Order: sequence, then C-alpha cells, then structure tokens
Amino acid sequence: MPDTITFDSDRLRFNPPIFPEKVLREILSDRYGLTGSLKHLAGERDQNTLVISDSSEQFVLKISGPDEALETVDFQIQALLHLQTVDPELSVPRQIPDRFGRQASVLHDRTGQTHWVRLVSFLKGEPVDNYDQLNINTIQSIGQVAGRLCAALKDFDHSAAMHFMPWDPLNGIIFSRELRDSYLPEVIRPLAEQHLERLEADSLLRIKALPSQVIHHDAHPGNIICEPGHPARITGVIDFGDLLRRPVIMDLSVALSNALRHNGSILEATSAMLQGYTEYVPLSEAMLELLYDALCASYILSV
Repeated sequence: MPDTITFDSDRLRFNPPIFPEKVLREILSDRYGLTGSLKHLAGERDQNTLVISDSSEQFVLKISGPDEALETVDFQIQALLHLQTVDPELSVPRQIPDRFGRQASVLHDRTGQTHWVRLVSFLKGEPVDNYDQLNINTIQSIGQVAGRLCAALKDFDHSAAMHFMPWDPLNGIIFSRELRDSYLPEVIRPLAEQHLERLEADSLLRIKALPSQVIHHDAHPGNIICEPGHPARITGVIDFGDLLRRPVIMDLSVALSNALRHNGSILEATSAMLQGYTEYVPLSEAMLELLYDALCASYILSV
C-alpha cells in the first residue's frame, strides 16, 4: 500500500484542561447561581465535573480543551438543542443556559488560552459498559436507541459538521504508515493491512459516496446509559463529542463494533443490532453491502 497519507500529531492530541476546584466553584456560582458538591468525571477532550447542587439537582460542568474551537463546541450545543425540539422524549443531556442566557461562555487560563464553559443535565443510571457480556436483548436495545438518535439528527446540520475528527475512519488517517506502525499491535498488523488495502483501493470511496447526515458516531457501551442492574433497559445516550456528517453506516458500524466486543455470537449480535437500528433508520442494499467494510474500518481505528 503506498504511504501517501501523513498526519499532524497535534490534531490527534487530546488535551483536556485541569482547572482547580476553586475556579470550578466560581464558575458555578457566578455564571449559574449554583453551589454544591463536585466530582471529577472522565473526559477525552473536556474537563467534566459532576455537580450535585444543594437542592440535589445533578449537572455536568464541561470545560473544553484549548484545541476545541467555539464552532465545534457550538456544533454539539446546537445538536442537543435540536434533539430537544424534534424528539423531546429521547433522553440525552439538556443544555442549561447560564444566568445571562448564554449556552457557552469563555474562560481563559493562566497562559491566556481560551476554553469554553457550558452546563448540561446529568443522566441518571449506569453505563452499559459496566457489564462484560451483553445479551441479544441488550444489543437490540442499543440498536434501537442508536437508530432513534440517528433518525432525530437526520434534518440537523451545522457549519462544523465536517470538522476533523480523529476517530473518523473516512478522513484517511488509518492509511498513514506512521500511525499504523505506532498503534497497531504486531500480531494483527498483517490482517489489518489486508483489510486496509481493500478499503483504500475501493471500499472507502464507495462508503463516502453514500448519502450522509450528522451522526452521533459514538454509541459504545460507555456512552449508553441503562437502568441500574438492567442493561437491556436503556435510559439514555451521552457524549456528543464525536458528532460529524458521515454516512449512516459509519454510525451503525461504531455501535456494532463495540457491541461485538461484549458478545461472541457475531451473527446473532449483528442481527439484533440491525433489527433495533432499522426500526428507525432504513438501510439500503448499498449500505448493507458496505457494512462489513465500515465495520472493519471502525475496528482498525479503535484497536
């Protein structure tokens, strides 16, 4: 495979900020009129903090990293506002404007770098990722909520919808020899490169030619919330940081590739995911024909 793809390592840097608790409390008090207890939450690109207010309400305070442009942050904000309008019963985080009516506000760190601050509601429950094995009913439920979310985003668009996303197999980054050598385990590299040759020669161009829309693109079990003790009872979806405009099967391939890591029955699990997803999103013959290749691309990038 010709090594024609290069990448800028700075664009792959995940750099969430680490503001001290004192700053977080000042933001909450001054901008949102909130006081309460704080708990750090994991975040790939944002500093996320669970806020339990004195009145027992729960929120997540999100502070973007210095590499996140306002347009990208606004993309997520507008998507959540759109979902609240078109499918208000779909359980996703709700945007909470500050005391001045702003959906996001600026914060400068000590070096003068710009960060964007916003507040969203906290979804109660537990992540499906708490369960090592997912049965067919759970996988079908994941397919249903992922499909419903995709359907709700169908008519949404934004100027940042085609922004660079490191977890996007269609941006060509998986063909970078430098990147493959740095992250692909040697034991799977020969097989992965066979798939990459086919993807580069034909399949990815065909996938990119499919109709596109804004997709969530991150329905892995860590972002799917369920009723505690009942993984098949899905209660919501979180984390809209990987939003972008891509063909629908890329959204489905992320959900399916992650579900298969929790269920060894490939055919049954795939059937269950498709059954759930297609309740809301019809898949054409061309989409189904390319699903395997989309799945391979998602797997290779997420190894």
